[in-house]
Amino acid sequence: MAETENETFEEKMKQLEQIVKQLDEDEVSLEASLKLYQKGVELTAECEKILKDAELKVETLNRKGADDEQ
Repeated sequence: MAETENETFEEKMKQLEQIVKQLDEDEVSLEASLKLYQKGVELTAECEKILKDAELKVETLNRKGADDEQ
């Protein structure tokens, strides 16, 4: 998972799209399919974390903005 640590959300999503495409279109061995699936699960978890962190930032900024208005 460390190899994707410095990649952007968009780069991770592009990798996920490529994995899905490979699994859908290519004839991939069972072992290769499992590796691709595992990588997809890892990327999905990383993307979910990025989105959750962004959501928390937005909520914090909204609260701060609401507090500043009062």
